[in-house]
Amino acid sequence: MQWTTDGFLGGKLRIKQPEKGFRAGSDAVLLAASVDISEDQSLLDVGCGVGTAALCVKWREPYCNVFGLEFQSELAGAARENAVLNELDHKFEILDANIADRQQFKSLFGPNGREFLADAFDHVITNPPFYEEGKAQRSPSEIRTKAHIEGEADLEFWIRFCVARLKPKGSLTVIHRADRLDDLLAHMGEGCGSLKIIPLWPNSTTPAKRVLVQGIKTGKGPLKLLSGVVLHEMDGKPTENAEKLLRSGAPLSQIGN
Repeated sequence: MQWTTDGFLGGKLRIKQPEKGFRAGSDAVLLAASVDISEDQSLLDVGCGVGTAALCVKWREPYCNVFGLEFQSELAGAARENAVLNELDHKFEILDANIADRQQFKSLFGPNGREFLADAFDHVITNPPFYEEGKAQRSPSEIRTKAHIEGEADLEFWIRFCVARLKPKGSLTVIHRADRLDDLLAHMGEGCGSLKIIPLWPNSTTPAKRVLVQGIKTGKGPLKLLSGVVLHEMDGKPTENAEKLLRSGAPLSQIGN
């Protein structure tokens, strides 16, 4: 497999990733930007790939405790290398495990030293596979296919797994296709409240293709539709807010959401 090393956050992070197949991009950076985390808190990235989103969080708050779960061993290995490459490997752990197979978690431990499935995190973030089985063409790259098409764990299973990993009042944030928002809200609503929807608009006249949805485990607040983020001007240049998020590493909370 051929690999490239690419710059994120305006070159502040260097990320090794496959040259072909699944490649991290702005979705990972925007997902990381959605989380307000402090140095004494823990975060889990479910389906972390090469670690881009997790490392963006770690870059912003170096003393927080970050875990990633990835079942493709090549990507998990790259995530560990990326942490070392960026000198962010302190309190940063990547676990090889398939969320659909509980047996794989038997010898793994969480941020508080308990067995992984009995432990809990302050925050969980995830970029699940976007497509249901049979509703998207399979890629020649097996890595890309596994990253983009649901396998043993469909979206409902994936969300339930994420919610189960949270402490009470912990936050779950998901980035997904806008046309699956109804499924996402239904599944997140089973274990989370105080849901917030953040549309990600390609430009000011094009419908959103991505959404961020954030919920609080056992939260009781009403659903909120926030103003979202317009990513590009009509001439294709990044907006000022997009520049802050994607190049400067600013959190969403600093641009009005």
